[in-house]
Amino acid sequence: MYRMLIADDNKNERDGMKYLISKYQLPIEISEARNGKEALQIVQQQKFDILLTDIKMPFMDGLELAKEVRTIYPNMKIMLLSGHGEFEYARLAIPLRVLHYLLKPVEAQELRRVLSEVIEECKQEEAERDKIQSNLKPHTNMDADAHVESMGNRTPETEYGIRAIDDLIRIIENNYDQDLSLDYLAGKVHLSGSYLSHLFKKRTGTSVVKYINQYRMEKAKEFLDQSNYKINDVYKMVGYSDFSYFGVSFKQHFGLTPTQYREKVRSL
Repeated sequence: MYRMLIADDNKNERDGMKYLISKYQLPIEISEARNGKEALQIVQQQKFDILLTDIKMPFMDGLELAKEVRTIYPNMKIMLLSGHGEFEYARLAIPLRVLHYLLKPVEAQELRRVLSEVIEECKQEEAERDKIQSNLKPHTNMDADAHVESMGNRTPETEYGIRAIDDLIRIIENNYDQDLSLDYLAGKVHLSGSYLSHLFKKRTGTSVVKYINQYRMEKAKEFLDQSNYKINDVYKMVGYSDFSYFGVSFKQHFGLTPTQYREKVRSL
């Protein structure tokens, strides 16, 4: 089940879309917001896979909401609703990586088609993320306290910590090619560096730095599997500034230098 937030100041519009989603039995759980400001507050407190927002709303319009959401969840699927007069403006707006634009009044079949495409993309990303996660070691290693949490005895602090680590992993996966210092990441999830390190190690069994390096190595291997990427470019593509250090890290991780790995791939 995927979670979607509908932000629209028109209750009839929200009710109509909820009805259609239920009618077509789409695997979507819906939350609602009456304006952009309310929607942003909800997004800051809960995780969503999809945002469907009207452009014209009081307090904060849909474009501003989309920009704010992008800073919190870089990978969220965003769809814009617009009236006929706003449609071209929305299409030419600041690049927000908006997945779809829907013209009001929304046609039932068009909504079904668009949401089906979005759901399929969510599924593909999940499969890719699971594939990468399965290659990362060590795997999650909860301690006794974490096991108790997993059984349902979670405090508000625990829930916030879980969300923070989920958000952190998402930030790493979407920005692994950038300079990801602990202070920068801690600021992104509004925690101190030391407390973030403690939570991350508790939830995953590894440190933040080691997780980043492991993720970068897996991405580097993916790029090296593709012959159109030069080795001298790959190390920059995965966030390293020094080729020698990248080479040493790669060999430690896979037992081969990047060059040896590329030759092995080509010989298969």
